[in-house]
Formats: sequence, C-alpha cells, structure tokens
Amino acid sequence: MILSLLLACGTEIDTAEPQDTGVAVGDHRVTEDMLGNLTENQQLLEGAEFTVQPGQDVMMCLFATYTGPTVGLHDVHTWQGAGGHHLQIMGTTTPAIDVPDGTLADCTSVGGVFNMADLEPIGITNGGNVDGKEIEISMPLPEGMAFELKTGQRYVMQSHYLNTTQDTFTVRDLAVLTTMAEADVTTWAAPLVYNDSNFSIAAGSAGTSTFDCTTEHDWNFLYVLGHMHEWGTAFSVERVEADASTTSFYSIPEWDPVYRDAPIIDYYPDDSLFVPAGTTYRTTCNWFNDTDTEMVFPYEMCVTVNIVYPQKATVICDAQ
Repeated sequence: MILSLLLACGTEIDTAEPQDTGVAVGDHRVTEDMLGNLTENQQLLEGAEFTVQPGQDVMMCLFATYTGPTVGLHDVHTWQGAGGHHLQIMGTTTPAIDVPDGTLADCTSVGGVFNMADLEPIGITNGGNVDGKEIEISMPLPEGMAFELKTGQRYVMQSHYLNTTQDTFTVRDLAVLTTMAEADVTTWAAPLVYNDSNFSIAAGSAGTSTFDCTTEHDWNFLYVLGHMHEWGTAFSVERVEADASTTSFYSIPEWDPVYRDAPIIDYYPDDSLFVPAGTTYRTTCNWFNDTDTEMVFPYEMCVTVNIVYPQKATVICDAQ
C-alpha cells in the first residue's frame, strides 16, 4: 500500500472509456458482501467501475462530495481486487463546477486542470485488502482521537491498478470510513506535511533537496515518516537547535524503493514527543536519476509526513 496522503493526482482530465481489445474480461470488482457487516459508525465509499487492459499501469480518480454531518474520522480501510496497487482517499479543493461529482478521470499522467496543490490529506489509510489478502499499514489513532471530516468536503478516490496478465479485467474498489460523533472526540489530530515540489534532478545525475519547516503551534507528534520514490538514495530529517546545530530526528541512510509503498514509521505514543511552537525541522532528500530525462515532482518526491495533535486542520509547509 502507498500512503493515503502522498500520491499526486495531478493530471489532465480524461474521461474516455478504455478501448475494447477483444480479450476476455475478468471480474475483479469488490462486492459489499466481501466486507462483512458494517457497524452504525462505519460509512461505505463506492469507487467507480472501469476496465484495465493487459500490461496497463493506470490510476483512475473519482470525484465526490461528503454530504453527511461533520464527524471525527478515526479509521480508513480500503478493498481492491487482484491487480490492485493502492486506493487513496484525498481531499480536493477543485470545485464541483470544474469537475462535477461522479467524474471519473484518468490521473495516470501529469498536467491539466487539477494537481497536487489541489489535494490535501483528510485521513490516513490504516489498513487495506487486495484480492482477499490483508495489508496492514499500522498507523492507528488512539481511542478518542480523530481527524475532522467536514460536511461538504470534496474528495477523490484514486484507484491504482497494475495488469500483469494477458486479460482485460473490470475493477471496482470500496472503502470504509470509521467515524465518531464530534462530541465523542477527545483529541483532534491532523496531518502535518513538509513538501518540496520545486526540485529538479538532471538526467544521469545525483540530486539533493534540503528545506526547513518551522512548527506553528505546540504539538505532540504521533507518527513521523519520510516519502520518496524509486530514485531516492537517502532521506533524513534533523531538528535545528537554537545555536544552529542540528540533531538527527528521522533518518534512512540507505533508501530502499520498497519504502515508497511500505514506509519506515516512527511512532510516539502517550504524548512522548512534545514539540513547542517555533521548532525548525530540516528535511534532506537525495536521489540518483538513472533515466535519460530530467526528473521533477511528482514523478519523484521529497516529503516528511507527521501526524500531530491537538490540531484540526491539515498543515502543509511547502519548500521555498
């Protein structure tokens, strides 16, 4: 599984139906009976149905709006059929007048009417199921803690599939949100994201990005993780001390491409990491671009993801 708040759906809108190759179609759709009985505090999100051609690597994005009451979002669990790579639920600021609810967009490539700047995390996927096999991401929120899910929140369901077979197959993904009433939330939490989208790595060359972000409020950190793609070589976050010296905070000296989908996560339970306002963290990403073209965001990334509390709104620090 890939982190539910990182993958860019920054693409030109393309709602064309995939062409029929004449190859037999398999049914990889997830049905509701695969989920079991939902409790009264669980809500089902239904993905769109589409076909995946032999050898195709495709991401499709379905636009929708949450119309229920404002609640606390405690958990997100996703289901995909065979060939599934990830299902992400991301907030979008793209208005319905531009991209109406129900629009299914091909968001495999980059460029167009909506991009990463229009997306913001509204929760963390804590578990998934692909073709009947459980995939645990292990980022649960403690009892009584939740993210805020507001009435009218627009969101994107991004389904990524890899078809390594010779057959065309049909897919439909599902997600289950576990929520709690606002009054029952004892602690609000939110993603705190440090992101650089301005780097460039020349073809056949090494590259480095270093940028600082300073905390805006007193926060407790619950989770910390780093995110790059296949061309990463090392990732680190340092705390900048008052005398300008630095202390290691999170470090992966040898990046493995598997960390893109299964990140190394630092967990700080029971208020064990308090960070006062004004604390500066320095993220450094190193890559090697072994392709013959320049590499930029979002094909490669440099992101530190934190879950902090008490905090309601998502906070994003973009490198300057």
